[in-house]
Amino acid sequence: MVKRIRVFYLVLSCLFAIGVFQLNCSSEPVEVPVLKVGHVGHDHHTALYVAALNGDKFRNEFGLYLKEVREKELYEMWDGDKIICELELYKAGGGSKMPTDMAQGVFDVGFGGLAAVAFFTDKGTPMKIISPLHSKGDMLVVNNEISAGDWNEFVTFLKNRNEPLKVGFKAPKAIALIIFETALKHEGISFTYDAGDRNAKVQLVNMKGAKNLNPGLSNSIIDAYVCNNPFCAVAEDKGIGKSIADLNDLPPGLWKDHPCCVIGAMEDVIVSKRKELVKFLELMTIATDYMNSDPRIAVESASKWIGTSIAVEEISIPTSSYLTEPNEVWLNGSYVWAKAMDDLGHIQGSLHDKTKEETLETMLDLSLINEARKNVENRKNRD
Repeated sequence: MVKRIRVFYLVLSCLFAIGVFQLNCSSEPVEVPVLKVGHVGHDHHTALYVAALNGDKFRNEFGLYLKEVREKELYEMWDGDKIICELELYKAGGGSKMPTDMAQGVFDVGFGGLAAVAFFTDKGTPMKIISPLHSKGDMLVVNNEISAGDWNEFVTFLKNRNEPLKVGFKAPKAIALIIFETALKHEGISFTYDAGDRNAKVQLVNMKGAKNLNPGLSNSIIDAYVCNNPFCAVAEDKGIGKSIADLNDLPPGLWKDHPCCVIGAMEDVIVSKRKELVKFLELMTIATDYMNSDPRIAVESASKWIGTSIAVEEISIPTSSYLTEPNEVWLNGSYVWAKAMDDLGHIQGSLHDKTKEETLETMLDLSLINEARKNVENRKNRD
């Protein structure tokens, strides 16, 4: 009898062990979603750096935060005690190149220039702007030998020259270039991209990247350039050149508080990773609110992430405006961009000769940022 009981318990133990083994084998680990984010690495994208570098502040005050895994490369996004996704960060070659990389699947969501995203949208690329990010922050920088101290003096200087002034830009379709071209046309100043054309007042030179502008200026390859900060602030800080005009103020008066950088995403990603995107936009909204209430957090975060000095960021950050609210100024500015690109012949596809309503419907999907901003408000109200 005792022997039978022992055999019974032995069999029961074996069955239990087999059951546990099968349960463990059949239980697959929960796969954490991955959101791949591309940025350029300049201070127009500081909201991302604020979120990445201030995780404790975000966790303590909102419960939504990033936990660093690999510096500047991999982060976990948490909401309370629940992991939402992994955030893989990629550095794109420039705000104009960002849509190319995103369209090729290098990353899911990208920070870059509105004009560049609009150009790709016009070509039929299934890409949408999903949130405002930044406005203004573009400057005209000249070498120290040019006596002009503002835009009007610069125009007079150009009109009195007998040879073209070489003005550099970082990339075709760059926002600063489009503003500058439009202003030159308004002032009746001729410009060319042809180095052999000696009759134009301005020769526009593609320097193939913002990093080449200050060396080009210091080595007299170019006489001036148009670009976004912090490159212009670096020129001033190092004595390479001087910023004589904020492109925000250039004629014909279209560019006041002009949209510059935006957050874009491919349409299939908007559908397949909507939950993660909304949480990410909540994070960017909180970061932007922090920056606007305390610019010091922007200066310090940008300096630490990019490697610029505090002095440079103290010059650069105030020239920019950071926002995630798609207000009427931003919406109108987005249309102005598309219209200006159309007038300059840069777009000829789905955005060509469209009304404001048609243009914005084609370019934008603001449902995610509107949901994200509402969620942030609810977080604040819970506190």
